[in-house]
Amino acid sequence: MFAGLQELGVANGEDLKETLTNCMEPLKAIEQFQTENGILLPSLQSALPFLDLHGTPRLEFHQSVFDELREKLLERVSAIASEGKAEERYKKLEDLLEKSFPLVKMPSIQPVVMCVMKHLPKVPEKKLKLVMADKDLYKACAVEVRRQIWQDNQALFGDEVSPLLKQYILEKENALFSNDLSVLQNFFSPSPKMRRQGEVVQKLTQMIGKNVKLYDMVLQFLRT
Repeated sequence: MFAGLQELGVANGEDLKETLTNCMEPLKAIEQFQTENGILLPSLQSALPFLDLHGTPRLEFHQSVFDELREKLLERVSAIASEGKAEERYKKLEDLLEKSFPLVKMPSIQPVVMCVMKHLPKVPEKKLKLVMADKDLYKACAVEVRRQIWQDNQALFGDEVSPLLKQYILEKENALFSNDLSVLQNFFSPSPKMRRQGEVVQKLTQMIGKNVKLYDMVLQFLRT
């Protein structure tokens, strides 16, 4: 978890541990560490003692500030993705991804990184490979990012689609051998609306999106 912070030059628990190991006055060392790595807002230093008087833990306060800043950042990323010319906004998102990706495995920062990738029509291949190689990251990323992974990894896409196709075939077989006349009627002459509302069809539609390559892959899977 701390590796990403070190890469960005941000102090972490290991740095504090090293500081305390090599210092003569631990309390002063902790105070200095807090000053150097705390929220850079001069007026806050005078307000923190009031939180102490009310019994509010510093951790709780900093966590609430962090959560609020993360929500603001998520809103800002979404705004950037819809503002200005495509080339300019994608450049901003790419720069932001480059800065934030080292922290992608940190649960508190991960939503921001995933949001940035979601809005990029072409995530750098190196980062896609890192996501694909990590099961947890792969599960956490948006379907928009997975599409970019799937289009160059037919086997992986097949693993995702195969259970849905099997489910669809099973549902049709059950309907075909049903004793319910209404079910049989829907099997032989379903309305277009009913077909579109099917669970499997909706999931496949979401997975494919407007990606022609993925659509062709599904057709290929159906033929085989």
